[in-house]
Amino acid sequence: MKIANSHTRMLALVCAFSLLLGTLLSSLGTPRTADAAALQNLAAGKPVTASGHADVYVAANVTDGNPGTYWESVNHAFPQWVQVDLGSQTTVHQVVLKLPPGWETRAQTLSVQGSANGSSFTDLKSSASYTFNPAAGNSVTIEWSPVSTRYIRIHVTANTGWPAAQLSELEVYGQSEVVTWPIPGKIEAEGYSAMHGIQTEPTSDIGGGLNVGWIDVGDWLEYNVHVQSAGTYAVDYRVASNASTGQIQLRSGTTTLATTAVPNTGGWQNWQTVTDYVTLSAGQQTLRLYASGHDFNINWVQFAPDNADRIPPTAPSNLTYTEPAPDTIRLAWGASTDNVGVTGYDIYANGLLRGSVSGSTLTYTDQQPQNATVSYYVVAKDAIGNTSSPSNTVTRYGSGGNDSGRGANMPFTILEAEAPSNRTNGTRLTPNYILGDFAGEASGRSAVYLDRNGQYVEFTLTAPANALVLRNAVAENTTGTISLYIDDVDKGNFTVTSKFSYVYATPTTLDRLGYDNAGSKAYWLYEDSQLMLDQVYPAGTKIRIQKDAGDVPWIYVDMIETENVAPPASNPNPNLYVQVSNSKSIEQALQEFRQDPSKKGIFIPAGEWTLSSKIHLYGRATEIIGAGPWHTKLVAPQNQTNTDIGFNIGQEANGSTIRDLSAWGNYVYRQDGPGKFIDGNGMRNVTIDNVWAEHFVCLYWGVNSSYNTFTNNRIKNMFADGINMTNGSSYNVIDNNYARGTGDDAFALFSAIDAGGSYNVGNKYTNLTATNVRRAAAFAVYGGQGNLFQNLYGADTLTYPGLTISSLSFGYNTLGFGDQDTVIDGVTLDRTGGDFWTSVGADDKINDYQNFGAIWLFAGDRSFRNIVVKNVDINNPVYFGLMFQTKSPENLPMENVRLENINIHHAPRYGIKLVVSAEAGQGPVVGEASFTNVRVNNPGITAIYGEDRTPNFRVIRVSGNNW
Repeated sequence: MKIANSHTRMLALVCAFSLLLGTLLSSLGTPRTADAAALQNLAAGKPVTASGHADVYVAANVTDGNPGTYWESVNHAFPQWVQVDLGSQTTVHQVVLKLPPGWETRAQTLSVQGSANGSSFTDLKSSASYTFNPAAGNSVTIEWSPVSTRYIRIHVTANTGWPAAQLSELEVYGQSEVVTWPIPGKIEAEGYSAMHGIQTEPTSDIGGGLNVGWIDVGDWLEYNVHVQSAGTYAVDYRVASNASTGQIQLRSGTTTLATTAVPNTGGWQNWQTVTDYVTLSAGQQTLRLYASGHDFNINWVQFAPDNADRIPPTAPSNLTYTEPAPDTIRLAWGASTDNVGVTGYDIYANGLLRGSVSGSTLTYTDQQPQNATVSYYVVAKDAIGNTSSPSNTVTRYGSGGNDSGRGANMPFTILEAEAPSNRTNGTRLTPNYILGDFAGEASGRSAVYLDRNGQYVEFTLTAPANALVLRNAVAENTTGTISLYIDDVDKGNFTVTSKFSYVYATPTTLDRLGYDNAGSKAYWLYEDSQLMLDQVYPAGTKIRIQKDAGDVPWIYVDMIETENVAPPASNPNPNLYVQVSNSKSIEQALQEFRQDPSKKGIFIPAGEWTLSSKIHLYGRATEIIGAGPWHTKLVAPQNQTNTDIGFNIGQEANGSTIRDLSAWGNYVYRQDGPGKFIDGNGMRNVTIDNVWAEHFVCLYWGVNSSYNTFTNNRIKNMFADGINMTNGSSYNVIDNNYARGTGDDAFALFSAIDAGGSYNVGNKYTNLTATNVRRAAAFAVYGGQGNLFQNLYGADTLTYPGLTISSLSFGYNTLGFGDQDTVIDGVTLDRTGGDFWTSVGADDKINDYQNFGAIWLFAGDRSFRNIVVKNVDINNPVYFGLMFQTKSPENLPMENVRLENINIHHAPRYGIKLVVSAEAGQGPVVGEASFTNVRVNNPGITAIYGEDRTPNFRVIRVSGNNW
């Protein structure tokens, strides 16, 4: 079990060490020399085990330094014991036992026992009755002649105050032994001479014993060493981690000898060896392992002489390319240098090795089609295999644009109903961009309408499938069926409903859309239906959606998702995962897991499992595993609405995983606060993978939540955001997720500090798809620094841009954009933009709303700077491609904004709009932006609007633009 947050370490230890039940493993290796250390509480923070515990009163409480927390054994089951592992043989002569200061007087009959190996114990102090009296601080001191031991056990046979053993603190005093380790040689991590912040625990690594864990940034371990000979040494670290955030600095005094990254090994007890190289002077010295990263375990460190060449070549310089002929790209670069000699260069194209040349060759010719976009870099290498850092990167943009399969790679295929290749005798809707219209709210801005018996639309499978999702719209207050035929054979019906659609608002108050469900006009008209088929049907199979007698009176068919779903998974290991069943609820399974430290979590098999409230994860990291999102379904009561279900992850459960299941909420309007499938402020190192969630307010809204991973999730039909990270949430990975029909920004980053924190930093939003966003943007970044949005696909936003880049505070305490670049790299936006808010006093008035472009850059009331937007394709935006706007009266300028390699196709008005006046008193835009290879193709009116009316905004045309 691993607790990541140093600010909650004391709370976390209450639960964490309950894992250490059972017999402890072998002792440390033999030290070479020993020196006396000062008297101290040798048990402080050391690992503890016990014969058992009642409720939450775990053994770890006796070494946590807090007399208010306590261990209580199993009731009515004497004798009972609790023991502490001092980590090595130690000379001891005294224990101090405590109970909470306010407790009434009681006497406990107990003995003090010692052991060298954790299995064979002898009495250090024979059994006697000891009185704990609040007048004496509820403290008892027991002494004996000094003896060398490793394990101290308190063996209790009676208690006059309660039918169980009870202790709040177990303090041990004596003289610890400090070892001096020889180099070359192996150092056991727990054999430190001094430390800060860490704890130890039994290890499952080869050889057993203890490892060091609970490591946060700033923690350290010191070792007395004797280096036999000066020179270069290979230093091996034996590490384990469930994250990619670990980093070790080896220090000697104030000098950092090496900095070594700790990889994600796949678990806290999945051990790997990582190697670095250091130069050491000879003689007696102190080496410090300093944690410059966090969340990893270490078992040992080993030093061995190293005489090999470890110096890599310098990076190749000034990489350039030319195109001497069609389909031909010639690269050239400046030579690298090396202490021995450069033997060759490796050339990478789009991240993959493309070819190699000798060390004397400084060019490479590649063949690529004209429409391919290719990025190159070059790496130098020497004879021993040392490689340089990459050269600079150059990109040749293909004639076909930048777009190449952007977005999430999901296991389903989407087939649009209105596609010309589909057969239908229904009505294909004429596309439009009208909110609250069955065409305007459809994917692709069109659908097929069936309103007479026998009308159909027929799809052809492009890949094998045994499951379908039908996006459709039916009449308000309707639940019914629509018929399904496969290769002309009746295969039953979809159940279709309007329960979660038809959300009302008034056109003049769209800011309340989603909240009140009250007004004069219905919006958000489409909903999904799911159906597992009777078999896997091959590609080429005909799937027909048909209105028959007995079906709903009419239906709009928007699209289908086709998927080949694997059979339900079984429990991966019944010895490690408690299985939920009809006789064992999820809460009961979790309780059984918490009481057994050998368990890793729970398994929820296929079926529908009704939840009436949030499930709280606490105590330690917990794995929640389902049989697959089509099979394991967590369902809110369907006869209720707006029930807050899902998971609440406490900070002591950091490191938890939830995967391979689906969740079906019952929200019918937005409430800010409840309604998140995942709750967990301050959450760290949590993984949410392959989860399918619908009809909630959000999947997750993160507050000061860092180092978490959200992958392979489906987020549909929400009333607010899909995933939004705020209040200092940093270094999260949001990768390969699909969102459709969110009620606010699908994927967002909001650098608010109203609930604490600082800039959101180092987050990676990659390989994401967001479509049919009902309110707000597909992707939104509101401040922060050093964050990356990459490989994104957005389409059919109903009211807002496909991408919002904004420094508006929304009236909260927020930060704008910081010193590090915010990078948006690789985006395709189809049919994005829309109408929202009012536009009284607008200079370029189209209707009564503010009209948004596909990408909206908005300098609000916080700093707007250091923004890079590159490699973007904007296709058929609702109004404009790029839109620049400033909030008044602040009029903060846009600074260091760079737009590179952007294609804007078929904007009906302008490719680029500089807002002169969004509404009365708002504008014009202020600052500057640079444009490189920004191409506006076939605009409806003009390539750029407003340049002559925005005197305080500078358009910097660098090169490659066509306007």
